[in-house]
Amino acid sequence: MADIPNEECKPGSIVSLVTGIFRDASTLITKELTAAKLELREELANAKSTAALMGVGLGALLIGVILLTLMLVYLLQEYAGLDLWACYGIVGGAITVAGLAILLFGKQRAAKTSLVPTASIENAKEDARWITRKVKYDTK
Repeated sequence: MADIPNEECKPGSIVSLVTGIFRDASTLITKELTAAKLELREELANAKSTAALMGVGLGALLIGVILLTLMLVYLLQEYAGLDLWACYGIVGGAITVAGLAILLFGKQRAAKTSLVPTASIENAKEDARWITRKVKYDTK
């Protein structure tokens, strides 16, 4: 058995091994880039829905300000007996507080949206470490 040549010791097998590793690395990098693109698309879709939510909140705020302000101002004046300007101030302040609460909710949701594909980047880093170890130990 000592005279049977070991395939792993032949120079051609080392070259083919390294070539295979680089081919696998290329395939892996391509797949990681595809995953990063998909993750980025997902984050952009989330950003779009967040923007739509904030737009709906602003639209509701505007409609509420226009319609309810007039009604509530005159209702407050009728039952509280306050001057008209004081009634406008009270109702306007209350609607402003409600609008700010909606905008803060939208801002918090927007802060959670990231356009950086962090999961794909971490996977790519792990793959690069694995390839480095594989090349380092397989070529010895």
